[in-house]
Amino acid sequence: MQYAFDIGGSKIEFGVFDDAGDIVLHSKTPTPSLDRNAFVAAVSNLIDEADLEFGERPNIGVSFAGGLDPQTGAVISANVPAIMGWCLETELSAILGRKVLVENDADCFALAEARTGVARDHRTVFGIILGTGVGGGIVVDGQFIGGRSGIRGEWGHGNDVTGGLIRNGLAPVKCGCGHTGCLDAWGGARGLEHIHAQTSGNRITSFDITDAWRSGDDVATRSIEIYCDLVSRELALMVNVLDPDCVPVGGGLASEPNLIAELDRMVRQRVLGRYDAPLVVPGQHSKDGGLRGASLLHDAVAVSDAKDGTEHA
Repeated sequence: MQYAFDIGGSKIEFGVFDDAGDIVLHSKTPTPSLDRNAFVAAVSNLIDEADLEFGERPNIGVSFAGGLDPQTGAVISANVPAIMGWCLETELSAILGRKVLVENDADCFALAEARTGVARDHRTVFGIILGTGVGGGIVVDGQFIGGRSGIRGEWGHGNDVTGGLIRNGLAPVKCGCGHTGCLDAWGGARGLEHIHAQTSGNRITSFDITDAWRSGDDVATRSIEIYCDLVSRELALMVNVLDPDCVPVGGGLASEPNLIAELDRMVRQRVLGRYDAPLVVPGQHSKDGGLRGASLLHDAVAVSDAKDGTEHA
Protein backbone atom coordinates (compact mmCIF):
# COMPACT_ATOMS: atom_id res chain seq x y z
CA MET A 1 0.00 0.00 0.00
CA GLN A 2 1.18 3.55 -0.72
CA TYR A 3 0.09 6.96 0.58
CA ALA A 4 0.25 9.93 -1.78
CA PHE A 5 -0.40 13.67 -1.57
CA ASP A 6 -0.91 16.27 -4.29
CA ILE A 7 -0.46 19.68 -2.67
CA GLY A 8 -1.78 22.77 -4.37
CA GLY A 9 -2.37 26.34 -3.32
CA SER A 10 -6.06 25.76 -2.58
CA LYS A 11 -6.36 22.08 -1.69
CA ILE A 12 -4.46 19.06 -0.41
CA GLU A 13 -5.45 15.89 -2.22
CA PHE A 14 -4.75 12.58 -0.47
CA GLY A 15 -4.90 9.07 -1.89
CA VAL A 16 -4.22 5.53 -0.71
CA PHE A 17 -3.16 3.11 -3.45
CA ASP A 18 -3.08 -0.68 -3.19
CA ASP A 19 -0.42 -3.00 -4.61
CA ALA A 20 -2.20 -3.09 -7.99
CA GLY A 21 -2.05 0.70 -8.25
CA ASP A 22 -5.78 1.15 -7.66
CA ILE A 23 -6.91 3.98 -5.44
CA VAL A 24 -8.81 2.72 -2.41
CA LEU A 25 -9.23 6.00 -0.54
CA HIS A 26 -9.38 9.55 -1.87
CA SER A 27 -10.02 12.81 -0.05
CA LYS A 28 -9.49 16.56 -0.36
CA THR A 29 -8.98 19.22 2.28
CA PRO A 30 -8.26 22.97 2.04
CA THR A 31 -4.56 23.87 2.10
CA PRO A 32 -3.47 25.93 5.13
CA SER A 33 -1.25 27.92 2.81
CA LEU A 34 0.08 30.47 5.31
CA ASP A 35 0.44 28.46 8.54
CA ARG A 36 3.11 25.75 8.60
CA ASN A 37 1.86 24.16 11.82
CA ALA A 38 -1.67 23.98 10.42
CA PHE A 39 -0.28 22.53 7.18
CA VAL A 40 1.57 19.77 9.08
CA ALA A 41 -1.52 19.09 11.19
CA ALA A 42 -3.71 18.70 8.08
CA VAL A 43 -1.27 16.22 6.53
CA SER A 44 -0.81 14.30 9.81
CA ASN A 45 -4.55 13.98 10.40
CA LEU A 46 -5.13 12.44 6.98
CA ILE A 47 -2.32 9.96 7.55
CA ASP A 48 -3.47 9.03 11.07
CA GLU A 49 -6.99 8.32 9.83
CA ALA A 50 -5.68 6.15 6.99
CA ASP A 51 -3.35 4.25 9.35
CA LEU A 52 -6.32 3.41 11.57
CA GLU A 53 -8.48 2.34 8.64
CA PHE A 54 -5.91 0.14 6.88
CA GLY A 55 -3.71 -0.94 9.78
CA GLU A 56 -0.51 -0.13 7.90
CA ARG A 57 2.19 2.56 7.95
CA PRO A 58 3.27 2.98 4.31
CA ASN A 59 5.86 5.40 3.01
CA ILE A 60 4.57 8.67 1.57
CA GLY A 61 4.95 10.34 -1.81
CA VAL A 62 4.22 14.04 -2.29
CA SER A 63 3.50 15.96 -5.49
CA PHE A 64 3.48 19.75 -5.28
CA ALA A 65 3.55 22.80 -7.53
CA GLY A 66 7.12 23.97 -7.07
CA GLY A 67 10.71 22.79 -6.98
CA LEU A 68 13.34 21.61 -4.51
CA ASP A 69 16.84 23.00 -4.17
CA PRO A 70 19.00 19.93 -4.94
CA GLN A 71 21.74 21.15 -2.59
CA THR A 72 19.64 21.89 0.50
CA GLY A 73 16.30 20.19 -0.17
CA ALA A 74 14.51 23.48 0.52
CA VAL A 75 11.26 24.24 -1.30
CA ILE A 76 11.57 26.86 -4.04
CA SER A 77 8.97 28.44 -6.34
CA ALA A 78 6.02 27.00 -4.44
CA ASN A 79 2.52 28.49 -4.41
CA VAL A 80 2.14 27.52 -0.72
CA PRO A 81 3.97 30.17 1.35
CA ALA A 82 3.88 27.99 4.47
CA ILE A 83 6.43 25.56 3.00
CA MET A 84 8.66 28.01 1.11
CA GLY A 85 12.30 27.56 2.13
CA TRP A 86 11.42 24.46 4.18
CA CYS A 87 13.21 21.13 3.70
CA LEU A 88 9.92 19.38 3.07
CA GLU A 89 11.22 15.84 2.57
CA THR A 90 13.52 15.81 5.57
CA GLU A 91 11.21 17.64 7.95
CA LEU A 92 8.07 15.67 7.08
CA SER A 93 9.98 12.38 7.28
CA ALA A 94 11.09 13.28 10.83
CA ILE A 95 7.67 14.55 11.92
CA LEU A 96 5.71 11.63 10.46
CA GLY A 97 8.20 8.93 11.38
CA ARG A 98 8.41 7.42 7.90
CA LYS A 99 10.13 8.06 4.58
CA VAL A 100 8.70 10.95 2.55
CA LEU A 101 9.68 11.66 -1.07
CA VAL A 102 8.71 14.92 -2.75
CA GLU A 103 8.65 15.91 -6.43
CA ASN A 104 7.17 18.59 -8.68
CA ASP A 105 3.59 17.90 -9.79
CA ALA A 106 4.37 18.01 -13.52
CA ASP A 107 7.22 15.54 -12.98
CA CYS A 108 4.83 13.28 -11.08
CA PHE A 109 2.34 13.48 -13.95
CA ALA A 110 5.06 12.52 -16.42
CA LEU A 111 6.10 9.60 -14.20
CA ALA A 112 2.51 8.36 -13.93
CA GLU A 113 2.06 8.44 -17.70
CA ALA A 114 5.44 6.79 -18.32
CA ARG A 115 4.83 4.01 -15.80
CA THR A 116 1.11 3.28 -16.07
CA GLY A 117 -0.46 5.68 -18.60
CA VAL A 118 -0.46 6.39 -22.32
CA ALA A 119 3.35 6.49 -22.45
CA ARG A 120 4.00 3.15 -20.72
CA ASP A 121 6.63 1.10 -22.52
CA HIS A 122 8.04 4.27 -24.10
CA ARG A 123 11.61 5.26 -23.30
CA THR A 124 11.57 9.08 -23.45
CA VAL A 125 8.47 10.86 -22.17
CA PHE A 126 7.87 14.60 -22.04
CA GLY A 127 4.70 15.11 -20.02
CA ILE A 128 3.18 18.57 -20.35
CA ILE A 129 0.56 20.39 -18.31
CA LEU A 130 -1.90 22.76 -20.00
CA GLY A 131 -3.82 23.91 -16.94
CA THR A 132 -3.98 27.34 -15.39
CA GLY A 133 -0.53 27.81 -16.94
CA VAL A 134 2.07 25.59 -18.59
CA GLY A 135 4.29 22.96 -16.97
CA GLY A 136 6.32 19.90 -17.93
CA GLY A 137 8.23 16.88 -16.71
CA ILE A 138 10.81 14.65 -18.37
CA VAL A 139 11.12 10.91 -17.71
CA VAL A 140 13.65 8.66 -19.43
CA ASP A 141 13.66 4.88 -18.85
CA GLY A 142 11.13 5.38 -16.05
CA GLN A 143 13.35 7.86 -14.17
CA PHE A 144 13.39 11.63 -13.80
CA ILE A 145 16.00 13.69 -15.60
CA GLY A 146 18.11 15.36 -12.91
CA GLY A 147 19.26 18.95 -12.73
CA ARG A 148 21.43 21.23 -10.65
CA SER A 149 18.84 23.97 -10.04
CA GLY A 150 15.84 21.92 -8.93
CA ILE A 151 13.75 23.34 -11.80
CA ARG A 152 13.35 21.20 -14.92
CA GLY A 153 10.92 20.70 -17.77
CA GLU A 154 9.56 24.25 -17.40
CA TRP A 155 9.05 24.95 -21.09
CA GLY A 156 6.58 27.76 -20.29
CA HIS A 157 9.36 30.08 -19.11
CA GLY A 158 12.57 31.46 -20.56
CA ASN A 159 11.04 31.75 -24.02
CA ASP A 160 9.58 34.85 -25.63
CA VAL A 161 6.39 34.62 -27.64
CA THR A 162 6.08 38.41 -28.02
CA GLY A 163 6.69 38.18 -31.79
CA GLY A 164 3.79 35.76 -32.19
CA LEU A 165 1.57 37.97 -30.07
CA ILE A 166 2.35 41.08 -32.10
CA ARG A 167 1.90 39.15 -35.35
CA ASN A 168 -1.61 38.25 -34.20
CA GLY A 169 -2.46 41.73 -32.89
CA LEU A 170 -2.20 40.84 -29.19
CA ALA A 171 -0.68 42.92 -26.40
CA PRO A 172 1.96 41.11 -24.25
CA VAL A 173 1.27 40.64 -20.54
CA LYS A 174 3.61 40.20 -17.61
CA CYS A 175 4.10 36.57 -16.54
CA GLY A 176 3.79 35.48 -12.93
CA CYS A 177 7.55 34.84 -12.90
CA GLY A 178 8.15 38.56 -13.47
CA HIS A 179 9.17 38.42 -17.12
CA THR A 180 7.16 39.47 -20.15
CA GLY A 181 6.67 37.16 -23.13
CA CYS A 182 6.65 33.75 -21.38
CA LEU A 183 4.44 31.09 -22.93
CA ASP A 184 3.14 30.28 -19.43
CA ALA A 185 0.95 33.39 -19.58
CA TRP A 186 -0.61 32.23 -22.88
CA GLY A 187 -0.37 28.44 -23.12
CA GLY A 188 -2.82 27.45 -20.39
CA ALA A 189 -6.56 27.91 -19.98
CA ARG A 190 -6.17 31.49 -18.71
CA GLY A 191 -3.97 32.23 -21.73
CA LEU A 192 -6.63 31.00 -24.13
CA GLU A 193 -9.11 33.22 -22.33
CA HIS A 194 -6.74 36.22 -22.65
CA ILE A 195 -6.41 35.57 -26.38
CA HIS A 196 -10.17 35.40 -26.89
CA ALA A 197 -10.79 38.50 -24.76
CA GLN A 198 -8.33 40.54 -26.83
CA THR A 199 -9.56 39.27 -30.21
CA SER A 200 -13.30 39.40 -29.47
CA GLY A 201 -13.70 41.87 -26.61
CA ASN A 202 -15.64 39.14 -24.80
CA ARG A 203 -14.19 37.30 -21.78
CA ILE A 204 -15.56 33.76 -21.50
CA THR A 205 -14.17 30.51 -20.08
CA SER A 206 -11.77 28.29 -21.99
CA PHE A 207 -14.42 25.58 -22.17
CA ASP A 208 -16.94 28.00 -23.68
CA ILE A 209 -14.30 28.96 -26.25
CA THR A 210 -13.60 25.36 -27.25
CA ASP A 211 -17.34 24.59 -27.34
CA ALA A 212 -17.90 27.53 -29.71
CA TRP A 213 -14.91 26.45 -31.81
CA ARG A 214 -16.33 22.94 -32.23
CA SER A 215 -19.65 24.53 -33.25
CA GLY A 216 -17.92 26.46 -36.04
CA ASP A 217 -17.93 29.93 -34.50
CA ASP A 218 -15.53 32.12 -36.50
CA VAL A 219 -14.32 34.26 -33.59
CA ALA A 220 -13.61 31.23 -31.38
CA THR A 221 -11.90 29.55 -34.32
CA ARG A 222 -9.57 32.52 -34.65
CA SER A 223 -8.75 32.34 -30.93
CA ILE A 224 -7.94 28.62 -31.19
CA GLU A 225 -5.76 29.22 -34.25
CA ILE A 226 -3.70 31.82 -32.40
CA TYR A 227 -3.46 29.63 -29.30
CA CYS A 228 -2.32 26.57 -31.24
CA ASP A 229 0.18 28.64 -33.21
CA LEU A 230 1.83 29.99 -30.03
CA VAL A 231 1.88 26.66 -28.18
CA SER A 232 2.85 24.41 -31.09
CA ARG A 233 5.89 26.53 -31.97
CA GLU A 234 7.34 26.26 -28.46
CA LEU A 235 6.39 22.60 -28.13
CA ALA A 236 8.00 21.78 -31.48
CA LEU A 237 11.26 23.22 -30.16
CA MET A 238 11.05 20.93 -27.11
CA VAL A 239 10.36 17.93 -29.36
CA ASN A 240 13.39 18.78 -31.50
CA VAL A 241 15.55 19.00 -28.37
CA LEU A 242 14.26 15.94 -26.50
CA ASP A 243 13.10 13.64 -29.34
CA PRO A 244 10.41 12.12 -27.09
CA ASP A 245 8.50 8.94 -27.87
CA CYS A 246 5.33 10.40 -26.39
CA VAL A 247 4.06 13.78 -25.16
CA PRO A 248 1.10 13.12 -22.84
CA VAL A 249 -0.97 16.16 -21.87
CA GLY A 250 -2.43 16.85 -18.44
CA GLY A 251 -4.33 19.78 -16.97
CA GLY A 252 -7.78 21.09 -17.71
CA LEU A 253 -7.25 21.54 -21.46
CA ALA A 254 -6.34 17.84 -21.78
CA SER A 255 -10.08 17.18 -21.53
CA GLU A 256 -10.48 18.81 -24.97
CA PRO A 257 -9.33 16.00 -27.33
CA ASN A 258 -10.00 18.02 -30.48
CA LEU A 259 -7.74 20.79 -29.23
CA ILE A 260 -4.95 18.34 -28.33
CA ALA A 261 -5.32 16.68 -31.75
CA GLU A 262 -4.91 20.08 -33.44
CA LEU A 263 -1.79 20.82 -31.38
CA ASP A 264 -0.41 17.41 -32.30
CA ARG A 265 -1.01 18.04 -36.00
CA MET A 266 0.73 21.40 -35.91
CA VAL A 267 3.66 20.16 -33.82
CA ARG A 268 4.32 17.23 -36.15
CA GLN A 269 4.25 19.63 -39.11
CA ARG A 270 6.92 21.82 -37.50
CA VAL A 271 9.44 19.33 -36.07
CA LEU A 272 12.48 18.03 -37.92
CA GLY A 273 11.89 14.38 -37.04
CA ARG A 274 9.27 12.15 -38.60
CA TYR A 275 6.33 11.11 -36.44
CA ASP A 276 3.79 9.06 -38.37
CA ALA A 277 1.55 8.38 -35.34
CA PRO A 278 0.11 10.94 -32.91
CA LEU A 279 2.79 12.28 -30.58
CA VAL A 280 0.95 14.85 -28.44
CA VAL A 281 -1.95 12.97 -26.82
CA PRO A 282 -4.31 13.39 -23.84
CA GLY A 283 -2.85 11.73 -20.77
CA GLN A 284 -4.56 8.70 -19.29
CA HIS A 285 -4.06 10.27 -15.86
CA SER A 286 -4.73 13.87 -16.85
CA LYS A 287 -7.03 14.41 -13.86
CA ASP A 288 -4.99 12.70 -11.13
CA GLY A 289 -1.49 12.41 -12.58
CA GLY A 290 0.19 14.34 -9.77
CA LEU A 291 -1.35 12.14 -7.09
CA ARG A 292 -0.78 8.92 -9.00
CA GLY A 293 2.81 9.88 -9.80
CA ALA A 294 3.43 10.63 -6.11
CA SER A 295 2.31 7.09 -5.31
CA LEU A 296 5.07 5.77 -7.63
CA LEU A 297 7.97 7.82 -6.23
CA HIS A 298 9.29 5.17 -3.85
CA ASP A 299 9.10 2.51 -6.54
CA ALA A 300 10.98 4.77 -8.96
CA VAL A 301 13.75 5.30 -6.40
CA ALA A 302 13.95 1.56 -5.72
CA VAL A 303 14.32 0.81 -9.42
CA SER A 304 16.96 3.52 -9.81
CA ASP A 305 18.93 2.17 -6.84
CA ALA A 306 18.74 -1.36 -8.23
CA LYS A 307 20.14 -0.16 -11.57
CA ASP A 308 23.13 1.69 -10.07
CA GLY A 309 23.78 -0.78 -7.27
CA THR A 310 23.03 1.69 -4.47
CA GLU A 311 22.35 0.16 -1.08
CA HIS A 312 20.49 1.90 1.74
CA ALA A 313 20.72 1.01 5.41
